[in-house]
Amino acid sequence: MIWILYLMLFILSFTLSVLGAQTWVFVTLLVLFVASSFLALLYPLMWQKDAEKVKRYLLKSKQPYHRFLYAFLYEEESEAETRLTKIKQAQARKYAEIMLYTQQERWDDAKELLKNMKKSDLTLYYSAIVAMEEGRQADYEQHKNQLKDPHYVTWLTVEELRRNGNKNQALTILEKQIKTLGGLKLLSALHYKNKLQPTN
Repeated sequence: MIWILYLMLFILSFTLSVLGAQTWVFVTLLVLFVASSFLALLYPLMWQKDAEKVKRYLLKSKQPYHRFLYAFLYEEESEAETRLTKIKQAQARKYAEIMLYTQQERWDDAKELLKNMKKSDLTLYYSAIVAMEEGRQADYEQHKNQLKDPHYVTWLTVEELRRNGNKNQALTILEKQIKTLGGLKLLSALHYKNKLQPTN
């Protein structure tokens, strides 16, 4: 899709130059092109409602972090670990490590890594998960109350219900939430739902 935008930019720029358009027209065109490119890159990750399209986007992506996410959600854990080693961007690598540590129940490693990370909704969410696992209720409530993203709060609530034996209620809440999600959050919620579903 990006190459189509580049082609359109070239054609429009050439046409405008032939017509002798003013500079502000070229500037406006460039701004619109940058905005469209940015939206084209973000849409599958944030708003796409079709889970299969998001999966394909991750699978075809050249970004190591995206390939890690695909492996983490849909392949063997060993493949996710291999993909993690290819992530060069420090912050993305830390997020990937935290995801793996929590899945592997390496709570001490996750907690140590979280200490040195800038506070965000993602770090608060995982800090709450670690605190819940370790039985630090006061810390858990503190992290949960600091979350600004309601989706993370819902996931924590679902996990509380699951731990208290209310799996059906947890699934009901999660299924209702899934209908509102898109992009990576949709894939995360579906992944969580699969873990909650009873195995036959």
